[in-house]
Amino acid sequence: MKLKTLIVLFALIPFAISSQTPLKAGVARVNVTPPYGTIINGDFLPNYANEIHDSLYAKALAFDNGVQKFVFIVVDNMTLDALLDNEAKAIITRETGLTAGQVMISNTHSHSTGAVIETATVQADMSYRIYMPGRIAKAAAQALKNLQPAKIAWGHIDVPKHVSCRRWYMKPGFPMINPFGDEEKVWMNPPLGSEFLDRPVSQTDPQVSFLAVKTLDDKWIGILANYSTHYVGGVPANVISADYYGEVDVMLKSKLKAGNDFVGIMSNGTSGDVNTMDFKLTKNYPSGDYEKIKMIANEITDSIVKVLRGVRYIDRPEFRVSNGESVIVRRQPSAKQLAWANERVRTTEYTKLGTADKASDDIKSLYALDIVKLDFYEPASYKLKLQAIRIGDGVIGTLPGEIFSETGLKLKKNSPFEYYFTISHANGQFGYVPPAEQFQLGGYETWLCSGSLLETSAESKLSAALIALVKSLH
Repeated sequence: MKLKTLIVLFALIPFAISSQTPLKAGVARVNVTPPYGTIINGDFLPNYANEIHDSLYAKALAFDNGVQKFVFIVVDNMTLDALLDNEAKAIITRETGLTAGQVMISNTHSHSTGAVIETATVQADMSYRIYMPGRIAKAAAQALKNLQPAKIAWGHIDVPKHVSCRRWYMKPGFPMINPFGDEEKVWMNPPLGSEFLDRPVSQTDPQVSFLAVKTLDDKWIGILANYSTHYVGGVPANVISADYYGEVDVMLKSKLKAGNDFVGIMSNGTSGDVNTMDFKLTKNYPSGDYEKIKMIANEITDSIVKVLRGVRYIDRPEFRVSNGESVIVRRQPSAKQLAWANERVRTTEYTKLGTADKASDDIKSLYALDIVKLDFYEPASYKLKLQAIRIGDGVIGTLPGEIFSETGLKLKKNSPFEYYFTISHANGQFGYVPPAEQFQLGGYETWLCSGSLLETSAESKLSAALIALVKSLH
């Protein structure tokens, strides 16, 4: 069934909170490391965990001023879908009394974690998926249990070196044909140092932003940070790792000389079209396993520590929360695409696929399979959850899906607050959310599949709704 009309629902639910009430904060870190053999879904084809380089966690930061409560939860996982998030929130509601609107659940998007959803031909590891909601809920409950009188401070600093637009205009002669046989105007992740490199499509957001939390007697509780790079990588296949998100936690604790209860949380910003790659071969990144992760985490944590020397802490910040919801229609495959996809799937022996290179013939079969499944999906639209949380002089906005840097910069520009950042991959994963004009250029992030399925106007509707939420808190 195809929708002929668009219905957009936007609900604004502000909670007015007095700034005269003292704040409490608590953190928790719950291990969510999967067992050996767990499916890893960071590639187009499945890998299976045979080494655990570093542990994975669900990390939570809770706030309570006696009138309102809110818990931020960031999970070391590539993709958490809305159904799993809702299941975790239902457990949190049952065990703590918090409503779904008082909880944010996001994932880091590390590509070396256990698969809890199906992506292309990589199936979900169902035992790990069943395990995950309870662990997420446990992080929330423990953070609430650990509440203590607190003070907060905001900070930000530009670290431009590690954010590169990965969508490029290419010079004539570079082949740019998508899996459906259409010619593209831009290409995602072109060959490093290629003679065909012309220019990146978009500007990136270089800012590392953070919310620092201490006890009233100046002991560390935690830091919630945000940076808009996709992930770092340099992790071998079949290895479990939290990527640089986990390393930031370890390094912050060491550099700040914080106690064992400190939790450093790095969230994913607006990085849908961004990564760390050095396309012009000018950055001199190390090439060994995990070396780039450590280098980038070290530079980011050094930057945070530098800013922390001059921040101002307050113990009675204004604390308000707004929740919103938008109904976004799902893109549908055309009759021509569906006919091509069905025939391709019918004649492909999927157990023999051996590559996921964007220029390979195998990639056509992978996308054909996704098209067939998309036609089978229900429903035809989704209710996407948005949140804006004000704590003192800053606001954190949340958006589902993989959000482009252009959107993040627009949200910062339109925020009336001194400090603002967006946590993406929040409260459900709905794939890439490119600005409408990006669909005219094409490129990997726009190709219709389970990882890019929202209507072309989704970005403008979601960003307008979130801007309204943020401004409602001013």
